[in-house]
Amino acid sequence: MRVFLFFLVAVGISSRAVYCQAQAANPPAPQPLDSMEYYNQTKKPAISDPAVTEYAPTIQADGKTMLLEQSEKGKKYALYESRMENGTWGKPLPLTRVNSFGDTTDLIGGPSLSFDGNTMYYFRSVGMMGDHEIFFSERTRDGWSEPKNVGAPINSQPIADKNGNFNGGYEAFPSISADGSTLYFVRKNEQGPQDKLLRKEKETLFCLCIYKAAKDKEGKWMKPEKLPWPINQDCEKAPRIMADGRTLIFSSNRPGGKGGYDMYQSTLNELDEWSMPVPLNFVNTEKDDQLPSISAEGDLMYYTYNNSDIYSVVIPPKLRQFMNNIVQGYVRDEDTKMGIETEIVVTDALTSETVMKLESNPADGRYTLVLPVGKSFNIEYKKSGYSSFTQSLDLRDVHKYQEKVLDVNLFKTIKLTLNISDHEIYEPIPAEVKIREKGKNAFVADMKNNPRDGRAFIDLAVGKEYEIILSANHFKSEILEFNVSGLVIYRNFEKYIELVPEKTDVMVNVSDLVNNSKVKAKVVLKNKNRDEVIEVSGNQLVSLRAGDRYEVEVTSDQGYAFNSTVLDLSGGGAVAPLDVRLMKLERDAKLTLRDINFESNSVQLSDISYTELRRVIQLMKENPTLRVEVAAHTDDLGSENYNQSLSQQRAKSVANFLMENKIDPSRFEAKGYGESQAKVANDSETNRAINRRVELRILSI
Repeated sequence: MRVFLFFLVAVGISSRAVYCQAQAANPPAPQPLDSMEYYNQTKKPAISDPAVTEYAPTIQADGKTMLLEQSEKGKKYALYESRMENGTWGKPLPLTRVNSFGDTTDLIGGPSLSFDGNTMYYFRSVGMMGDHEIFFSERTRDGWSEPKNVGAPINSQPIADKNGNFNGGYEAFPSISADGSTLYFVRKNEQGPQDKLLRKEKETLFCLCIYKAAKDKEGKWMKPEKLPWPINQDCEKAPRIMADGRTLIFSSNRPGGKGGYDMYQSTLNELDEWSMPVPLNFVNTEKDDQLPSISAEGDLMYYTYNNSDIYSVVIPPKLRQFMNNIVQGYVRDEDTKMGIETEIVVTDALTSETVMKLESNPADGRYTLVLPVGKSFNIEYKKSGYSSFTQSLDLRDVHKYQEKVLDVNLFKTIKLTLNISDHEIYEPIPAEVKIREKGKNAFVADMKNNPRDGRAFIDLAVGKEYEIILSANHFKSEILEFNVSGLVIYRNFEKYIELVPEKTDVMVNVSDLVNNSKVKAKVVLKNKNRDEVIEVSGNQLVSLRAGDRYEVEVTSDQGYAFNSTVLDLSGGGAVAPLDVRLMKLERDAKLTLRDINFESNSVQLSDISYTELRRVIQLMKENPTLRVEVAAHTDDLGSENYNQSLSQQRAKSVANFLMENKIDPSRFEAKGYGESQAKVANDSETNRAINRRVELRILSI
């Protein structure tokens, strides 16, 4: 006959579980692995205050924070937190926001702290559907959040059977796996007898058996499953999954124990089969021993002894869980330095199989990863609208427990540097930069680059595709695609863009000044706007940059003087042919020198004059028999005598320049003509400028 009494005492410490699944008639007896001598040598009270009862410890992966259930005499059980300082656990402090939720008589207990310390699971004696249900809280900037119900299908609603007994509606003592994907807990055993120990004490109370629930790909809890034999054999209680995710320790009052509830350990193999539970006889006593909690290092166990105090004991080496390493730190916004909630995906570096997925804490970005040694991993940190971060971790040759601190900074914007230059001569050019999201009309950036170095600096949001439109006067526009919608690891991007100049075709005609016949010549075009020099033969088509000004120098080795002029293409549109007339080098021919300028009332040559004078030097050197007269002329401003004297001195200034450049003085004469040989009437400033000139008159050749 099955008897069920839906009634709880204290913290549920008298809850027991019964046989959950058929088993062999004579199961093999567990063999003890360690003696009590080891236990007595290493057992120490960890948190033990005679005035209160401490129960159900759970420890963070780094072993420095413990949550526990505690009760003073005559008061309800509630949750507390203790931190280790200088190797000693400090005074437990109440979790006020969690404890004050609901009725003041509600029992709150059985905490299980996630290994990263960001989520806490526990149960309350009064749920929303049943009499005991599992809740959770999340760590925030100002402490733990108010309780949130895990909900169905983990929490179940009590249903009356045909005998009027209520089944279901009891879930307690949760234990969350290190990757947060599996939750172990206990439910009523609806198919077995009541607790054998309590019957001896003339009490009846339902037993419990162990369940587990896993999350689906969307992170939702799936339907829980009872663990099979040999885990559920009798009255089970308080499952705790270890950091490796494969070692389960639980309490049971199955035959062969030392008395009360004893702890057993089982491991999950590669075929998802649980090994025969081994009694932890190094810690089991005739009292109740249960609710173990082991840090990721795996060497020290905290547990509840005799339902009243929390003890610690060193675990024998051969009973320790699979060796792990911890990676922990904070994920923060690189600019604000605030913590951000980020998905962290760990994959096997060899197989690319996903090992675990979890999220950093939204309050401060804290996270903890517990990874088994013997493998190598890739860790990716990613959040929508932020950059990503990847880290490789090779634990194949690691043979000891280690803690690695890895703080990660993610950013919401990338920093793009554009270097805009001329496609042909690689000089920086001033340009307009417009950027828009692909498929949209609005511009997210509309700016100009620095004309001195051609650079433009733009911040762009991560997670989008962009079009970059570049334009510059007299250059062909260009549209570039820039995609930061996928995996973004680096923040600084630099692009080099070369814009192609627009060209204008110009015909350069070179002919004899007198008879207009074509002359074989060399034409050198020097760009006045940029560092560009073009050399072509005369009487041909040349492609020049639209919008620029060129200084044109034409020379010929056929017995002609040079000629120079300026070609201005800044007006745009079609350009007329450039006609250059060369003067034959013969007696009495006059070559007017362009841009030979003097300061007002001065005989000092201006800087611009030297370009033309260097052409004269070249002409004299190429024609060694050439003798010339340097003739200087003025306009009619000032007295005739003054202008005569001024022109003579200016002619000498040119002659001096020739001597300084090693031209024999016998090859030239300097003579000033004042205002006596005006080319045009001195009736305007333009005409006066024409009359203020220096000419070379050929004396002999």
